[in-house]
Amino acid sequence: MLSVSEIAQSLSGLVEGDASLVVDTIRPVVSDIHGGLAIVFARSDLKQLSETSADVLIGPAAILQSPVKAHIVIEHLDVEKINQLLRYYKVHKYQLFDQGNTSTIDGVYIGKHCQIGEGCHFMPGVRIMNGVTIGNNVAIHANTVIKEGTVIGNNVTIDSNNSIGNYSFEYMSGKDGSYQRVESIGRVIIEDDVEIGCNNTIDRGTFGDTVIGKGSKIDNQVQIGHDCRIGKHCLIISQCGFAGHTVLGDHVVVHGQVGTAGHIHIGSHSVIKAKSGVSHSCPPGSDLFGYPAKESKAYYRNLAVLNKLTQHYEQLKKSQPEQKRWFARLFEKKSA
Repeated sequence: MLSVSEIAQSLSGLVEGDASLVVDTIRPVVSDIHGGLAIVFARSDLKQLSETSADVLIGPAAILQSPVKAHIVIEHLDVEKINQLLRYYKVHKYQLFDQGNTSTIDGVYIGKHCQIGEGCHFMPGVRIMNGVTIGNNVAIHANTVIKEGTVIGNNVTIDSNNSIGNYSFEYMSGKDGSYQRVESIGRVIIEDDVEIGCNNTIDRGTFGDTVIGKGSKIDNQVQIGHDCRIGKHCLIISQCGFAGHTVLGDHVVVHGQVGTAGHIHIGSHSVIKAKSGVSHSCPPGSDLFGYPAKESKAYYRNLAVLNKLTQHYEQLKKSQPEQKRWFARLFEKKSA
């Protein structure tokens, strides 16, 4: 692992505080983890500095307000240098330097440093990468990929053709204006009693975890973005898409083809009706519909008013003498 002074040197940053401190992990600004290093990527991170439990912060001079053990002040985020740091910690976190197939099942790949419980069944084409933890009584069907560091609880069923633990869709603008992906070192955590259908993609967290809560059921063709948190006992119907940092409370029902913007929170016991687009957070017990999604009763009231206006307009047209359209009137003037 690297010391604060070594990290600062690699990023061309200035150290304030304990330069000899050794950093053993990289984590989000706000996390359940105590210690480690957090990188300030957005203005929203600056607002959360008072809540951080990190030992070390990387960011602009504003981070000096936070009473952590060490600060590394940088003028700007250099994506290439940041990625070098992130890759170093990712390789060591999941021991990616030590690769190989440890499986005794035909057609199944199991990487090194994995922990697999009892009563598990893996179908041909399953690939389980380094450092994956799987509980008891887990069934993974054909051609599903479980990427490094993923944690799967007990009594979980994952159907065919899923990709779990993909890179997060997190990009920064490089020196030449092109977009460069930020290395993602987080995990996917799937809790007990979860069922996942076919052809779904679940992205790992950039620094933290993407979490699928206990007892939740996910249909087919669902995209769950990085750092999302799906609560306990949620139902997600097919063809939904959740942008990064979407949080669902417990017992949320999401109907088909729903999309969410990122960094929003859907309260527990809410229902989102089919084809809705949710662009803002909503309280517990919400019943949402439409685009942009609003309370379904308000949406239906608005629709009823619109229908009445349409009917009134049609009646008004019938009560007035019919007038020729402007195009016909134009030719009448020319012929006259």
